[in-house]
Amino acid sequence: MSATLCRACGTAALTGDARFCHACGSAITSSAPAEYKQVTVLFADVVGSMHIAAAVGSERLREIMAALLDVSGAVVNRYGGTVDKFTGDGIMAVFGAPRALEDHAVRACLAALEIQAEARVLSAEVGGRDAVDLELRIGLNSGQVIAGEIGSTTASYTAIGEQVGMAQRMESVAPPGGVMLSDSTARLVKDTVVLGDTQLVQVKGVDTPVRASLLLAARDQHSGRRSDAPLVGRTWELNTLGGILDEAINGAGCIVSITGPAGIGKSRLARETAAVARARDIPVFSAYCESHASDIPFRTLAQLLRAALEIDQLATDAARGRLRERFPEAEPEDLLLLDDLLGIRDLSMPVPDVAPDARRRRLITLINSASLARSAPAMYVIEDVHWIDEASESMLANLFAALPHTPSLVLITYRPEYRGAFTRISGAQVVALRPLSGPQASALTAELLGKDGSVTEVAAQVPARAAGNPFFAEEIVRDLAERGVLHGRRIPEPRRPHRRAGAGHPAGHHRGAHRSA
Repeated sequence: MSATLCRACGTAALTGDARFCHACGSAITSSAPAEYKQVTVLFADVVGSMHIAAAVGSERLREIMAALLDVSGAVVNRYGGTVDKFTGDGIMAVFGAPRALEDHAVRACLAALEIQAEARVLSAEVGGRDAVDLELRIGLNSGQVIAGEIGSTTASYTAIGEQVGMAQRMESVAPPGGVMLSDSTARLVKDTVVLGDTQLVQVKGVDTPVRASLLLAARDQHSGRRSDAPLVGRTWELNTLGGILDEAINGAGCIVSITGPAGIGKSRLARETAAVARARDIPVFSAYCESHASDIPFRTLAQLLRAALEIDQLATDAARGRLRERFPEAEPEDLLLLDDLLGIRDLSMPVPDVAPDARRRRLITLINSASLARSAPAMYVIEDVHWIDEASESMLANLFAALPHTPSLVLITYRPEYRGAFTRISGAQVVALRPLSGPQASALTAELLGKDGSVTEVAAQVPARAAGNPFFAEEIVRDLAERGVLHGRRIPEPRRPHRRAGAGHPAGHHRGAHRSA
């Protein structure tokens, strides 16, 4: 049986299930082994903390910092990050360790924006009471670090490496109230957030200026998608969904689940089907589940209902008015419950004191009555339900019970590991996406790379590396282009009639790519 080292005295004679060191009596705690992790590091720091301290005194400064650190820590935890340390007048947080997160950069950006929003609220209070300006600078950087419990005596979980230092450098060049992203973070999130123009900044310890971008705002994670590559190998699936859409329009409402691993093309197939519906003047209403929001009750349900009720772009007063137009015979209390669910409640009106089960039943009855009254066809899309919040999943499963009696099609996408309520809906159809075949993967690669003779060797390797996953193939080609291995320019594809599913090419893929010498 191997010995465990006591962190307090260094004794190495601890074995078995000992809870205390027999030499010094210190408690024995398990340690997290250091390991390489892909993370995004966040540094936040108060601007001019010394000036604030001189103006308000040390005790008041302690109160201000405690309030700021409390709200910042809560935001970091809400987005799945870990507060690594408090720095006296700021924090360091890590997203992606100890729990690995595939969207660590996106979560860090959302957390940074929310921390700044919380800081502005606190700043208004501090400014009114103490007549000082409270502002934060935040910096983000993404890359590989070593994370674990560092040190043999007073060990604590932390992340170390040059990527940590670069995050701190980004914070130092951020404007007051701003969030500065390193180039590595900007590349990971450029399709899900709004960034300022890339700029060159001089940071401590680096001889040449480095690229950085100011984080301006978050946006719908699906609104800034990259240009789609040609749709290859999904002719049967798209034609099948088109046939089901025809049946739904004629009154046989249906639910279709599109399942497959990450990157296999679930969202793409849903978008292609939605495009067919829109071309036939059928409205499409969408909701997207996100990994960092899976603990927020009713988030997906509210998002879908706001879209379907066409109130998502309205001010709260106008949205409440629209609801009352849509539900003229509803009970006033039920409308207040619906206002609360959708996040448009008049704060001067108390929420009815209704037990959770009763509230749920009343809302389901209200929403189903509106669905059954709808005579016009509609399509609903819910993506990535493997991340759906439990409350939305439960209520939507009940709401979908009325779907077969309406001219509606619901498309749901999820990964194979999902085993939730949507997999058990009676009558639902399942389209399981397979990896692209060898010829299909080669055809996709040819479209991505073009036909220059210098890319022949690369074109032969991409399908094998991507293993039939179209997103992986796109990312491999994109990475080669960003690293300068491939050079070329985007030439818009001439418009041509859509001949069959999967035959068209969108404008803007690499037609003239060639391999760098």
